[in-house]
Amino acid sequence: MALIIDTNPGPYRPGSQVSGSVLLQGKDTVDVESIQIVFTGRCKTKVTEKGSNNSRTHHRGRITLFRYQRVLFTGPYTLQPPHQWRFQFQFPERCNTRGGANFKHPSSLFDDNMHQELPASFTYGGSAWMGPDIDCFVGYELEVLLVKSSSIRGMIQVTKNLTMKAYRQEANPDAQLAYFSHQWTVQSMYLLPEYQDRKPTFGEKLKGKLHSGKMPKSHYVLTALVPAVGVLSHPLPLVLGATYDEDRSTTTTAPTVFLRKVVVSATLRTVVRCASGSMWSTADVIEETSDEYIIGQRDFSAQALEMSDRMEIDPLMSLSLRTSMLAPMTPTFRTFNIYRSYGIKVVVVTECGKQKRSSTFTKPKFLILPADSLPGTPVCAADEAVLEVDLIETEDLPNLPSYEAAIKS
Repeated sequence: MALIIDTNPGPYRPGSQVSGSVLLQGKDTVDVESIQIVFTGRCKTKVTEKGSNNSRTHHRGRITLFRYQRVLFTGPYTLQPPHQWRFQFQFPERCNTRGGANFKHPSSLFDDNMHQELPASFTYGGSAWMGPDIDCFVGYELEVLLVKSSSIRGMIQVTKNLTMKAYRQEANPDAQLAYFSHQWTVQSMYLLPEYQDRKPTFGEKLKGKLHSGKMPKSHYVLTALVPAVGVLSHPLPLVLGATYDEDRSTTTTAPTVFLRKVVVSATLRTVVRCASGSMWSTADVIEETSDEYIIGQRDFSAQALEMSDRMEIDPLMSLSLRTSMLAPMTPTFRTFNIYRSYGIKVVVVTECGKQKRSSTFTKPKFLILPADSLPGTPVCAADEAVLEVDLIETEDLPNLPSYEAAIKS
């Protein structure tokens, strides 16, 4: 028996049609009671707690997002292959839940709306820190059931998974850049002009150590504009800058600040909810994991970049949010029993006066949007800038210039 999908293999979106054929193949006759096809969306979670003596306690959360059933054939009848039955279903626009876990308490982390938008396909497995194992998925499938006649008993089952894809509402969402700064003070003889092009002698180094309190001092401020919104498979805007603070420095001229390295990481937070496996429990089981992945980096050690007061880093880094096995990025979402969210961390290594400084800028809330916008809206190709960049006004930045877009190819 075979389940064949027509020319549109997916991925699908709410409202998409899926059609195909069910084929009864082979040479031998089959006594058939009925043939049915079931179209289902499910959202499942499982938490496995490890106890003493290798014991395991399982907590599960099961939600049926929708379930449609068609009867293709009714017997009893003896069928001689080959036979073919056509079918057609349509993904609903929203959930139509039927049955599932009976959660005891509402939670702001999850969406309990029975008619919420369909979540995209999703799979995750991990372990909480010093805690239980977590498994969860959002899945859509077609299942064909051939029930044999009562005189023989038995069933033939064929399943095919379908992929649901998420789409964003806006073609060009706002990156919502947030301002960060880090102040650094460098005290080094390399700040002096005479040592810009040559190394000091041993005697000069010794003299510098004996009079370290008189060595020139330079103060600079490293600034970063870090996005709070990113789009999968598209460049991520990032703006850095270094400014010289003359009032807090003893050098008469602004020293050169070099950019040595930039590393951008995403923190993946996955929270699941299950109905307790204990009959005595009065609360749901909620567990979470946190994973960190590098999503973009650039090392300038071989040829350091001289920093200015404003540098758009994205064209230099080709930094993109992508989905891979090493960084399983999916859009931010929440549903009945799964919540996936992100944070972003930017590490910048600078050098001034032969001294390196590492600055870390962190945003615990980082919204990741789907790679494609809804059909009917302008869609940018992968690797093309889609984020509109408007500077967030702050009292600390009265003179910081604005700019129209993060990247212009």
